[in-house]
Amino acid sequence: MTVVKLRDVTRVHRDVHALKGVSLDISRGELVAVMGPSGSGKSTLLNVAGGLDRPTSGSVTIGDTDLAAVKDLAALRRREVGYVFQDLNLIPSLTAAENVMLPRELDGVRAGRARTEALEALTEVGVREVADRFPEELSGGQRQRVAIARALAGERGLLLADEPTGALDTATGDEIMRLLRDRCDAGAAVLLVTHEPRYAAWADRVVYLRDGEVADAAAVRLESAR
Repeated sequence: MTVVKLRDVTRVHRDVHALKGVSLDISRGELVAVMGPSGSGKSTLLNVAGGLDRPTSGSVTIGDTDLAAVKDLAALRRREVGYVFQDLNLIPSLTAAENVMLPRELDGVRAGRARTEALEALTEVGVREVADRFPEELSGGQRQRVAIARALAGERGLLLADEPTGALDTATGDEIMRLLRDRCDAGAAVLLVTHEPRYAAWADRVVYLRDGEVADAAAVRLESAR
């Protein structure tokens, strides 16, 4: 089953063509890594695939839903998509647990259940002990894990991760990749942006972008690092 489908997607920011006719399908149980030089359109691709940004032309479909027909993209994202942002986007005035809970509560999940899910996700990424601390009280690696926990909480079918191992040491990065891999094996689809071949090797496919286009072959299968 295809979880997200992009067809001939372009994205123009003012006069900059960030994406130029990109087509991509990602299925349940599949981890796809996106690689390419800085400015190649990797983060834009992630944003468009998850409905954070609308394409200038082309279509994006999540499940059976064409995002062009969706008025409340925020609600769809909260239900269907988990994000790990490159700049984390944690809210300073909320504790780690509250940051993880927030998208679920906004989508109508009761506070008690949302907190239970948040604590489970924080435990999964190995930082349960920081649940009641604020972001400024955490190390960079702990903040990164909290951001990942926020993406994992709930039953989202699509996970989008922009350099999710950027602030982590190698061993911790491997643990995070194993978590993402486990979510794929449980039926989620994961789209991962990375500069690290070590982490791209966890993927089922690697898509290379250059100047907003898929370069050469659309997908290259690598030997697994697992």
